Amino acid sequence: MVTVIEMPKLSPTMEQGKVVNWAKEEGDALEKGEILFEVETDKANVEIESPRGGYLRKILVKANVLVGVNTPIAIIADSMKEDVEGALAARQRGAEVVSEEKETPLPAQAKPFSAPSAGRVKISPIAQKLAKEHGIDPTLLQGTGPGGRIVKEDVEQAFAQQSKIPTPIAPPHVAPSVFSPAPYKDIELTKMRRVIAQRLSESKRVAPHFYVDMTADVTNIIRLKEDLEKKVEQAISLKLTLTDILLKLVSQVLKEFPMLNASLLEDRIRMFQEINIGVAVGIEEGLVVPVVRNVDQKTVSHICQEVKDLVNKARNKRLLPHEYSGGTFTVTNLGMFGVENFHAIINQPESAILAVSSIKQSPVVVDGKIESRPLMNLSLSVDHRVVDGVMAARFLGRIKELIESPYLLFV
Repeated sequence: MVTVIEMPKLSPTMEQGKVVNWAKEEGDALEKGEILFEVETDKANVEIESPRGGYLRKILVKANVLVGVNTPIAIIADSMKEDVEGALAARQRGAEVVSEEKETPLPAQAKPFSAPSAGRVKISPIAQKLAKEHGIDPTLLQGTGPGGRIVKEDVEQAFAQQSKIPTPIAPPHVAPSVFSPAPYKDIELTKMRRVIAQRLSESKRVAPHFYVDMTADVTNIIRLKEDLEKKVEQAISLKLTLTDILLKLVSQVLKEFPMLNASLLEDRIRMFQEINIGVAVGIEEGLVVPVVRNVDQKTVSHICQEVKDLVNKARNKRLLPHEYSGGTFTVTNLGMFGVENFHAIINQPESAILAVSSIKQSPVVVDGKIESRPLMNLSLSVDHRVVDGVMAARFLGRIKELIESPYLLFV
């Protein structure tokens, strides 16, 4: 029996992939579940297991070659004597080969991907192809076909509405300088940087951002952190961070303000029943946002452990697709770099992102006296299509209240 291995689709948005390392060579014996190759995605490198035992008869795509998903990249056979060339030729002609099986291998230790309480997008093949050609995100469409299935007409209507958006006027042409340009070096965009550029540009284009800023006195939450540090370290041998506590705090506020835990679809707002918070992590190649799921249901020890594991995986490019998908809200913290204030871009299709800055000792008036207190700036970036200013202000105000009086979490 001959099995053709294809480039796996590791996330809903993945269209191309690159094998960065073959763990086996042609002719090597394989066992089911052995690591066969490693694929570079836009967020991480994912180890792929062999779907069956046998022999790696042929590698069709060399390492570091970019190919589309479902492209044949290798052939596995029961023995070294089977006719793999004939099987491959028959497959390429579209013939049915009885001895051939097509299998898409699974990522090592992968779990099924699922969007939070939203289900899979039901879309016809023609509509999917049309959406890809027009650059339309199917998850933002409402299907009018049977059972809510997205059909060709839904995509055409969305494209027609998108086409009505006026094109910005091009800047006036500037004549080239008579002086020679300064020396420069062009650097090819990595796949990750290309995806970051596309998605953040799209977020600013489709979502009208507005920003709400507040300053919180972190005296009491620092005391709470100090009270919990030893207990957490004894329990899991890890150091508790302020970010861990903030994730727990934010998750409770999201339960009070569910519109901030939502996404805009074509003609409705989808309010998620799970609170899955993404944590922005800067790595050498760019930015990834691993997701901590059901944060509101977890202890700070559990959150601390999970954040550390996800950050380590992100920095070593070992995140699996389900570990950076399905977020409903994002927190980004640049405080460790001394940043005093910044506004973040919303991680689509979410409706808001919280930016946390550094802690700075500042003079404040307390009971008529000037005191030095540790203050931290908070900035909430919000999609105005989903949330208005008053609700955003109340949401951030509640976060500030709990930072300044964290023991209210237990009332």
